[in-house]
Formats: sequence, structure tokens, C-alpha cells
Amino acid sequence: MYMKNLLISLVLSLAALLPSTAKEKVLVLYENGGWHKPFTDLAVPWLQSQKDLEVTAITDTKPITEDYLKNFDVFIQLDYPPYMWTPEAVVAFEKYIGLGLGGYVGMHHATLLGEFDGYPMWTWFSDFMGGIRYRSYVASLSDGKVCIEDKEHPVVKGLPPSFTIPDDEWYTYDKDPRSNPDIHVIANVDETTVNASDDLKMGDHPVIWTNTKVKARNVYFQFGHSPELLKVDSWKKLMLNAIHWTAGTVESSLASEPRYPRFKALVYWRKDAEEAHIQFARQTLEFYRRLNFGDGFALDSVTSLSELGYSKLKEYSVIILPDEAPKEDADKKLFEQYIENGGGALLFHGAGFTNYSDMNWPWLRNLMGGSVFKGNSWPPVAAKCQTEGHDNAITATLPDTFISPENEYYVWDPSPRKNPDVKVFVSLSPENFPLGLKDVLYGGDDYPLVWSNMKYRMVYLNFGHGDQLYSDAVMKLLFYNALRWVVSRDPRGNPFAK
Repeated sequence: MYMKNLLISLVLSLAALLPSTAKEKVLVLYENGGWHKPFTDLAVPWLQSQKDLEVTAITDTKPITEDYLKNFDVFIQLDYPPYMWTPEAVVAFEKYIGLGLGGYVGMHHATLLGEFDGYPMWTWFSDFMGGIRYRSYVASLSDGKVCIEDKEHPVVKGLPPSFTIPDDEWYTYDKDPRSNPDIHVIANVDETTVNASDDLKMGDHPVIWTNTKVKARNVYFQFGHSPELLKVDSWKKLMLNAIHWTAGTVESSLASEPRYPRFKALVYWRKDAEEAHIQFARQTLEFYRRLNFGDGFALDSVTSLSELGYSKLKEYSVIILPDEAPKEDADKKLFEQYIENGGGALLFHGAGFTNYSDMNWPWLRNLMGGSVFKGNSWPPVAAKCQTEGHDNAITATLPDTFISPENEYYVWDPSPRKNPDVKVFVSLSPENFPLGLKDVLYGGDDYPLVWSNMKYRMVYLNFGHGDQLYSDAVMKLLFYNALRWVVSRDPRGNPFAK
């Protein structure tokens, strides 16, 4: 028995020394037509010939779902543009990248960002690429000398300091991707080597970069137009390096650094909300994303809480609801569980909407202090607001009064102020009344705008209708203060404490 166990141990030890035969599973979404077809006709078979890769190639986004993407370690966008995607594919891809479910390699046509062929620009994808919009290219076709800036990055391991990409299109954008603090530039093209007039050049021209904010390892290559690339050993090395690094099989000091030292925030929004609420939700995502410059906290967004489950949800210090409350029963139950167990919430405008209907949500009415929607002013107008003291972090830096940009103002029954657990921070000034043209508020009642049910870690803000609110500095300060106040009361500890 002893000899048998010794033999087994020896076999296992030797097996551990052998190279792994596991293949990285790669999904290639490629453009099967137009000017790029000669390139993809060669690039896809070359990828499929690599012995350490298991490659699935598709030419449209119809197969892409959340379940489908779970099968792949890396998603390669091989010249496929950032439009013509199915709505389900968009949601699945954003989650795949945002939650770090796999790696990403993009090429060339992937940054054709703008309004093309009747499709609107994919704002999320533009943000992923650094907030850029495609403008033009510096030459119809030209060779270009690529110069590596970050020689320590795993994507360029084993490459010379510079190499030539032949016969390519060199895209220009409305702004330099490097200007976005989320973007880490790995290489640029020397524009003196590109056959183009000076008025078309960018000056600083990044061509390889990665977004350091999202959880997925990712890299974008601006070149990828000509079939001549298949003759360039440096390009082949780049591609294989990129696939292995984004798949997570290559260690990197970049990946081991603590990226989110303070807390995690989640934006939950509904795509079936009314358009004015969706406009505000999109701007809210952008506002809190910009507050996250420098990795002060982790910011994710979802349109379904149940896709995370409670084990993931409880990791967040705050959930931001910029338009409406959860609609599906599963999402409602998760939100209740999260809040009742000490979770934090910022609820804007329609996210606090409740009424006396039996079909409504009694728990949400309780969270709001027992108040329900009674009426509203209409149309959206600017109004004078007043702070109710400066003895708290939400109003400490606000003026005594300020003018809110265009907004729809709700009336509540009973006033949340009548609940002893409620603290009101901001209300409508009596000087506004009568307020509205079609639906008019005549005064005489209490009109709170911002309050907290102090039994919970929450703040409700009546602001959130349309696209004007973020045009005002005081409103942005209020939204910033509210976030800090909610997060600072996290029972797991104040992340802002020294």
C-alpha cells in the first residue's frame, strides 16, 4: 500500500510540472463584408489555427446573451462596429465587461463611434473607449510606425520598441483618449511616418490603450484594416499576448493593485421608465462615474437586481436609484432585504413614487416615511428651494436658498415631516406659489424635497425629471453631499474616516 501511494504521489507531482493543455475559449465577433473582409478572411482562420485557443466565430450579435457569454474567457471584437447590436447583446456585453466575467480585445472598427447607418451612438461603449467619438482618419491608407510607451505592459511583452503597421486607416477622434483618466495608453503612432496633411493629424495619437476602470481586462488596437497585417510578426505577437493577458492567464502588477480602496456603489435604473426619467438616469450614471475618477470607489450599474443576487448586492455600500423603484417582485424582495440589513440608498424622484393602491408596494411607503404621492406641478419649471438648517453633512455647504433647474415637484400625503423618524433637509420655498401652469401647486401645504427616514440609511431627493438638473453647481453639490452622507453611515465603518 505504501509503494502504491508513493507511486501515485510521484505521478501527480510529475503531472504538475507538465504544461497545461487547457485551451482559452475565445469568441470572435467579426465583420464579414465591406472593406475589412479581406483582413478578417485571413485573421479568423489564423486565430482558429492557434493550438492553445478554442475559437468560436460569429458575424452578428444575435447569438449573444448573458448565458452564451459565460462560455468564453475572451471576447474579440474583430472590426465589428459598435452598432447594429441586438438589445439583449448590448445588455449582456455591458455586464460581461462591467462585472469582469471575461476579457476583451477590440480592433479598428470597434471605435467607429457616432451616428452611422441610422443607429444612435452607444454611449456606454464610447465611455468604455474613453468617452470618444469618431471624427475621421489622417490618411485614406498609410503605413505607420507604432511606438511603445509602456514597455512593461504584458500586451507588448517580447516586442521591439517600435514596429511598422502597413497600409492601415489611422482613426482620429473628437478628443484625445489619453485625456480620460480611466485610459492607460500603451502605444502611439508616430504621425511623422503617416502620409497625411498636418491639418488632419491629432498630434498625440494613441493606438493601443486599456480602460483601467472596468473590471474586465481589456485592450483596444486601432489598426486592423489591411490583410497585410497577417505578414507582421509583431501584430501576431500583440494579438496572442492580448488574448492571454485579458483571459487572466498572464499575471500583471496592474491587476494586483488595490483599485477600489473606499467603497462600492451600484446604480440601478430601468430602461422602461419614461423618457425624461431615463435622461436623468443617464446623466446620473455619468455624474457618479466622474466622481469615481482616481478609483475612489467602485461604480457598477444594472437594470436588474436579481442578476446579482443578495450575496453580491450586500457588497455595495449604496444603491443609487435615479429614475424609478424596482418593478419585478424578485427585485423588490432583494431591495427590501438589502435595506433592512443595513444597506444604503439614494432614491431620486420617481424612485419614491407610491400610492394607496393595493397593487402598490407598502414596504416602499414605509421607507418613504409613510407618505404617498398626492399630486405634482406641471410642466417642469425652475423653482426656489430652501435648506432647513446646516447642522448636517447634506446641507452644510449649501446656500440658505437656491434655484433648482427645470423639474417636476411632487406633493405628499401625509407630509413626511409628520413622521417623527423623518428629517427634512430641503423644501420648496413659499415664495414659489402658485407653481405650475397645467397642474398648479397653490401653497398652504408642506412641500419637502429632500429627506431621510432616519430608521434607515437612505435619502430621498425629489429631483430627477429631464436633462437640466446637472447643469447647476448647487444641485451637483447636493447630490455629492447626499452620497457621502449615506455612505458615511455604513455600519461596516465610515470609509471617509481618517
